[in-house]
Amino acid sequence: MDEFAVPNYAGLSIQNLANTLLSHFGAVPRGPKLRLDLDLNNHVVLILIDGLSYQDLVNTMGDSLPVSRLYRITTVFPTTTSTVLTTLFTGLSPGQHGVLGPNLYVKELGAIINTLSMGPIIGERDGLHKMGYDLKKFFPVKSTIFEELSNMGIRSRVYVPKGLSGGLSRITYTGAEIVEYATPYDAIINASKFLNEYETSFVHIYITTVDSASHKYGPNSEECGAVIRETVDSVIKMAKKYMVNFTVLITADHGHDEIKNNIKANDIQGLMKLLDTPPYGDARAIYLRLNDGSNTNELITLLNKYNINGHFLSKDEAMSMGLFGEVSSDIADRISDVIFIPNSGSAFIYLYRPDNEELLTFRGQHGGLTERELYIPLIQL
Repeated sequence: MDEFAVPNYAGLSIQNLANTLLSHFGAVPRGPKLRLDLDLNNHVVLILIDGLSYQDLVNTMGDSLPVSRLYRITTVFPTTTSTVLTTLFTGLSPGQHGVLGPNLYVKELGAIINTLSMGPIIGERDGLHKMGYDLKKFFPVKSTIFEELSNMGIRSRVYVPKGLSGGLSRITYTGAEIVEYATPYDAIINASKFLNEYETSFVHIYITTVDSASHKYGPNSEECGAVIRETVDSVIKMAKKYMVNFTVLITADHGHDEIKNNIKANDIQGLMKLLDTPPYGDARAIYLRLNDGSNTNELITLLNKYNINGHFLSKDEAMSMGLFGEVSSDIADRISDVIFIPNSGSAFIYLYRPDNEELLTFRGQHGGLTERELYIPLIQL
């Protein structure tokens, strides 16, 4: 059975970066700040390259990047985008904000929802908002960093690829002006113009290229290596050209595990007889909610019959290990009876839609706790 690492919420995680930024701009932090040295000025640009692990950055680019600081920090658990972004822009741990994965059973709704699109798992993007739901009733985020800055008269802006507004951004980006960009290049140029207009300001730029390549080809692939090189190199060069007078930070949300075996959970006979709901979570961090008549040993025995192995953690074990950071009592129920973290090289996927079999072809997956998934870079130019 593989060993795994755990997030360092005490001062070396992306949650601590969030609270360092809150404190820097004069807001009250929601947890410990980074135990690392950053030199921040009145204009801060936070660029997040989705899917870029510390390991893959260093292996691809070498350890002599033309930057002033390169740190290795942890992300959060699960190591997945919706959970990380909510932490990054609220300063709250996953156990406080409740976005515990991309697919999440929400008892108040009686359904599994997609937390990226914020709609029912087989519904449309932004479905909850369109049905009239207030998302903050289900995800207790009092304010984002952008709202805190707005209350102090500080302008902020978020640049995202076309089509990614709405959904989760209704929680994470509340208080910011959201701009959809054509390429990361025009995002950097336009962000620099925005920053120059104000004495103090904050910008976030979200870039998806590495994550897309890693999912499709795998993090070990030549294709993914090329995308990492081109993305990191061009972002650093563009930022140095257009943002020389601003603080530029570059980080990521998670890395990827190279997948050799995508397990289709729908094909495991007898699985649903043991569960109250279909499996939810992510491909490498799966929540299994047992029904009243079943137990963990039955579940493990069944999966072992199919040669499915990994770590099986109870809710109490996961919380005592600090995987979710501080956990609020109203969020604890979203953590299932059993959390399954497959061994490296494997993913466990339940298809909610039969026409979504593309997920079973992915060569890179995340959500788990290998060092490659958990450790991310924090760069200051």
